[in-house]
Amino acid sequence: MSTFGTRRTGPIGRLARILLLAAPVFSLVSIADQGGVVAFRGLSILDEFGVWLITAVTIALFVHLVAELVRALGGDRAAVRTRILASLGLALAIAVAAAAGQLASGRVWGYPLADLVWWFDAVMLAETIVALALAIVLGTPGCEIGVWTELIYRARGERTRATPWVLCLVGLNVVDEWEARRGEQTEANARSADADASGGPG
Repeated sequence: MSTFGTRRTGPIGRLARILLLAAPVFSLVSIADQGGVVAFRGLSILDEFGVWLITAVTIALFVHLVAELVRALGGDRAAVRTRILASLGLALAIAVAAAAGQLASGRVWGYPLADLVWWFDAVMLAETIVALALAIVLGTPGCEIGVWTELIYRARGERTRATPWVLCLVGLNVVDEWEARRGEQTEANARSADADASGGPG
């Protein structure tokens, strides 16, 4: 697994994050600008593909986030168990909310299930926005979730070069690794050019 080392994200990696930041901002505005959680309880929301795409992404982000936080605190084995427990916990919360809605109003979708989904989406989108902004400022490579991992390592007084990159669901780690290799090659070429110049005729 790659580690942070002393290298931060370069201009291309930061630009990729700035562009990516538009997605969670737009998504959060879209679910908040349609009447908020109250409007979300309407049955018409069930026909909106974009809402369920956002929810699917936030579920994946949540499981990924919780697992990586636990990995930073308790190691790889704990992270694997946490992924399973987080997935089961979400499924249980959805089932309980759906059952409560069915018993209270005779329909599954509405309060409290719709409220649970709306708040879950909103909180995870807000977390992603903050994480991306911090990753841009700090130059944290890999997934934006990795910024929380880095802050945990820093709080424990550990060197950032011991901090593992968090693999990204949208491929930011691929961009960062390519840019890091490109930077290393540029530095190597510069050193070679300097060596040739110093060893040349006076």
